[in-house]
Amino acid sequence: MILNRTISAGLLAATVVVTALSGATTESRAGSLSPGEAAAIAGLGGFIVGGLIADSRNRYYGPAPVYGRAHAWDRHVARCYARYRSYDEYSDSYLGFDGYRHRCRL
Repeated sequence: MILNRTISAGLLAATVVVTALSGATTESRAGSLSPGEAAAIAGLGGFIVGGLIADSRNRYYGPAPVYGRAHAWDRHVARCYARYRSYDEYSDSYLGFDGYRHRCRL
């Protein structure tokens, strides 16, 4: 999902830069970009590329580390994760072979 969004944002950025570049060359008198136009396009391109780089970070926030002795709920969650691969801690359920979610009763 994040990769698709990054690719689509990159394509959009490339389209904007190409459109700005083609519009700037047709409006300039000498057929080349003036220093101000080139700086504006370079600044826009740098802004877009910087945004793509900043947005490409990994957003996985794993469970917080537990220090000391684990409580009863933590042991329950650990047992359910060990027993059921589809276990969801927030709903305290797992996906059964029948396709329904069941409460973990370990």
